[in-house]
Amino acid sequence: MRFVFGIAAAVIICAGWAICPASLREEVTRSVTPDAETVEEMRAGAEVILAALAVQAPDLDEDERAGH
Repeated sequence: MRFVFGIAAAVIICAGWAICPASLREEVTRSVTPDAETVEEMRAGAEVILAALAVQAPDLDEDERAGH
């Protein structure tokens, strides 16, 4: 059943693309592109994750230099 719905969706998208490609492209771009606030929240979250990883897993080169 998923396969049938997938094919139906592909046909509808392709038909829309053939009829009016510019407006379909704009609609897809609008629906897929996040707004600026979401992008900033994602960047802030990524920075928090990177900071936590840096604390939990320091660079191995520094450990090797300290051990020798």
